[in-house]
Amino acid sequence: MTAARKKKKSVWKKILIAEIIVLIAVGLVALYVLVLNKTPAFEFIGRFLSPVEGSESIKDRRAESTKPFMLTKNQKYYKSLTGPDSINVLIIGTDVDGTNYDTLLLASIDEENNLVRLINIPRDIYIDYSDEVLGRLKKAFPKYTSSKGIFKINAAHTIGRLIEYNKGAGRFQKPEFDFTCDIIEEVFGVYIDDYVYMKPSSFVRIVDYFGGVDIEVPYRMKYSDPLQNFSVDLKKGFQHLDGKQAEGFVRFRQGYDENGKFRGIGDLERKKNQINFVKAFLDQHMTLGNIGKIITIAGDLDEYVISSIDRAQETAEYGKLAEKLYRNKFATQSEEIECEDITINKVYYLKLKTESE
Repeated sequence: MTAARKKKKSVWKKILIAEIIVLIAVGLVALYVLVLNKTPAFEFIGRFLSPVEGSESIKDRRAESTKPFMLTKNQKYYKSLTGPDSINVLIIGTDVDGTNYDTLLLASIDEENNLVRLINIPRDIYIDYSDEVLGRLKKAFPKYTSSKGIFKINAAHTIGRLIEYNKGAGRFQKPEFDFTCDIIEEVFGVYIDDYVYMKPSSFVRIVDYFGGVDIEVPYRMKYSDPLQNFSVDLKKGFQHLDGKQAEGFVRFRQGYDENGKFRGIGDLERKKNQINFVKAFLDQHMTLGNIGKIITIAGDLDEYVISSIDRAQETAEYGKLAEKLYRNKFATQSEEIECEDITINKVYYLKLKTESE
């Protein structure tokens, strides 16, 4: 895969919210003390002290997807990614101008096996939309065929918004999120319990807030793009990264190696680096000693995310689940989506391995 084929506008990656969800949820055990004088606190305490397990409460909230029509031409990934009892949260990160979903990270919580699976969905995956979707898209945006990359999964939210998908009837009440989550359920067979949308410009601040991270840099990373306000200069080897350096680590997809030779690593390799970063952050900051920091950052959460987890009761459910995972010393595991390079109308895509193959 050449660097030219993979070069794209804006490569903002902000997947760190995956572990922030878990960290904040654990911290909520103590957070209620600080907000006791607010009405939602009573909802939080009531749910947290309930004998019902957090995961069971989350699953009890599940509502059957109300898709008004098929979204794809029966496009199905060839294998299951999660178990039916897993809790699945979709973490979304955008490019620098907020146009495309630059990161789609599925955090699947397997309580029975005390495991958190991190499944990074490549943004270039080709979605084979149904005639119904295409017909509605043509009506809303007649020149859609001239929009490069419109069939990539990272543009699904744009289609959902344009066709006003399931307006007023979707479980999240937001067409862009409802459409994206229903696409993932239809193609991958994974029910999305909740989503977390990470706002641009917060990655560096969050990493610095927790004191950075120690990680193995797999190769020389050196690249600069003033137009994107992006630069990275990391040597190969184990080292401590602050927020700005961590941003370079997770965004890097092309640059100069130890010998000064320009090379590209491609989207899939970058996904591996991002997953490794998430694991390192979890290992180093998922501690009781960080509860104070978690409580403080929770108070400013609106600066960082938009989420379907928006009520005290729902937050407490995740708090109970995260506390149990922490006490049992949970493990993390990454899962790669199998796909291959294809070109359609001179546009680069990734083709999923499907059931029919």
